[in-house]
Amino acid sequence: GQGRVYIGARDTAGKPLGLHYVGNVPELKVSLSVETLEHQESTSGQRLTDLQLIKTKKGEFACTLEELIPLNLSLALYGTTTEQVSGTVTAEALPNPVTVGSLYLLAKQNVSSVVVKDSSATPKTLPAGQYSLNAKHGSLAINDATTGGPYVEPFQVDYAYGTAQSTAMFTQPLPERWIRFEGLNTADSNREVVIDLYRVAINPARELSVITDELLKFELSGQVLADTLKPAQGDLGQFGRIVLL
Repeated sequence: GQGRVYIGARDTAGKPLGLHYVGNVPELKVSLSVETLEHQESTSGQRLTDLQLIKTKKGEFACTLEELIPLNLSLALYGTTTEQVSGTVTAEALPNPVTVGSLYLLAKQNVSSVVVKDSSATPKTLPAGQYSLNAKHGSLAINDATTGGPYVEPFQVDYAYGTAQSTAMFTQPLPERWIRFEGLNTADSNREVVIDLYRVAINPARELSVITDELLKFELSGQVLADTLKPAQGDLGQFGRIVLL
């Protein structure tokens, strides 16, 4: 199969709110299982199994994601995404004293118009050639803190910053989401198919392989829970459905 995967929150009635496309998904799996109780007869001497009862029904969901977008990161990291809007910062102090060659982090990322000054009564500007700036990452290293001095520490940084998206890890409870696959079966003349999973408890990502020679991928998985807001014998079922079109 091939197609698009959408994920979204549920309302209090168990219905999906607006679903969001998660980007390219090279692999998607839904696994169903049951736990059973077996009974063996005790009359023939063979201990034959003559009854099997279903104790529990379970479903597992897993898909591989390739796109580092806020939606995916928020689910995988149980996180909250904050939108950084553009602005300016004045006199952000660096640690005192600075160590030449060490990397210092600014409060914002995607910075520009950076000016480093000392804390003297008439501030002296540190020449740009005496520090290294990672503008997109929002960090800098002081390479020479003496030439043109003496300087009064702490050094202070003025800069402008642009937009960015920041996702903080483990700031949200376990997310339960509606998951939909809209695609086609390429082995059956591209027959259209829809799969809905009504209530999936998402697991945190097991790992993010940040440095790798392969295309960055990470797995989103979870347990398919019963949606008890739907009737057990209804057309939708309580776990999910597959629609062939």
